[in-house]
Amino acid sequence: MNRNNNCDGAHCDGSEEVRVLPLGGGANVILCRGCYRHEASYRRAMQVHYGGNWTIPAWQELEVYGQEVAS
Repeated sequence: MNRNNNCDGAHCDGSEEVRVLPLGGGANVILCRGCYRHEASYRRAMQVHYGGNWTIPAWQELEVYGQEVAS
């Protein structure tokens, strides 16, 4: 498996694009698409297990890391 050096995750799929996933409280994690899929799956499982109801943003909604955001 190819490791993306810009990705904070451990489930890289070789994709080069990384996006910013907000964690709350101003914290973020930078993930490639493979690591995002793993994180989203983990969050869904935790919602079922703990009965939570928080938003899991879609990949398309996340900001591309390193790209200027228009104001």
